[in-house]
Amino acid sequence: MAMKIIHVGLLVSSVPLWAFDTAFSWYIISVLLLDFTGAFSDPVRVTVKGFVGESAVFPCSIPDSEIQDKIEKFNVHWRDNEDKLVCDIIASNRTCTDQDPKYKFRVETFPDEYKKGNFSIKLNSLQKTDAREYICHITGPSQNHTITELHVEDGQHGRGNHRKPSSTMLFISFFLIAILMLS
Repeated sequence: MAMKIIHVGLLVSSVPLWAFDTAFSWYIISVLLLDFTGAFSDPVRVTVKGFVGESAVFPCSIPDSEIQDKIEKFNVHWRDNEDKLVCDIIASNRTCTDQDPKYKFRVETFPDEYKKGNFSIKLNSLQKTDAREYICHITGPSQNHTITELHVEDGQHGRGNHRKPSSTMLFISFFLIAILMLS
């Protein structure tokens, strides 16, 4: 199978062709370097299911071996898919000074976990309007990008034994209580 090489020439007045070759070479080297360092790595995608009025934890971490004694060099930025500030962790200090009002007093972090590389957050008092994507960017000596998709369902529907008891179960319960009381 023969390989066909196509050369595309650029004609730009007053700019020598070698300038494009040099610039293009540096561009390729930069892209490869960024890819090699992980700056272009695919984000981790996670789906979390929560219920109205309850809480949900959004995971975001890097291996603790990458943290070691460099915790102050890491910054973590949590945003929603509308680019609203959910929470920031700067040099292991939580800062939510410019936090979007809809997240005020609802976001928890886990400071004891930072040294282990865990920058997860917990969103409390879930509302249906919280259903969206949340993005975590970890920057520093190591980087990570996690996208958490939150699904929020009404109340306790479909969880555990929170369904209405059937009429058969009610009858059996009353029958057993009556037998116990007569004994």
